[in-house]
Amino acid sequence: MLTPGEHSGTFGRISSKANAMRLVLISLILLLAQAAHGQEILAQEHWPDGTLKATRYSEGVRVHFITYHENGRVKEMGCFLNGKRDGVWRQYNDTGVLMTQASFSHGQRQGVWLFRNHANMIVGRLSYSDGLIQRGESLDEQGAVVAMRTY
Repeated sequence: MLTPGEHSGTFGRISSKANAMRLVLISLILLLAQAAHGQEILAQEHWPDGTLKATRYSEGVRVHFITYHENGRVKEMGCFLNGKRDGVWRQYNDTGVLMTQASFSHGQRQGVWLFRNHANMIVGRLSYSDGLIQRGESLDEQGAVVAMRTY
């Protein structure tokens, strides 16, 4: 009978070598994935109890940020490009429900912004083009438009 850690014959040695190779390969893949994304943590803030309050990191020329509620859930996520808001920004309530989703392009408001209630139902939409509001809608609990304005 073998004690823990002993190997029996060729298959035991191959298995041990294979496991070591797998570990090296997985480590290399993770390292390359991080390097390929070029993520670098720029700053972190913490709540008085030590939980994460905010983090900023760079990914190439983009600077991403994530803020957190005191309970640890994500509060807001967004990105800057050349110091201007860019891409999708999201805001969440303290239970994790997505409340607002907005888009920016080089600092200008773009696309359809969605606003949700605590039950995760869309209650409003704003449409932007070239940084200017084009249309606003308010929706009822069934998702039907109850008020609309074009600009």
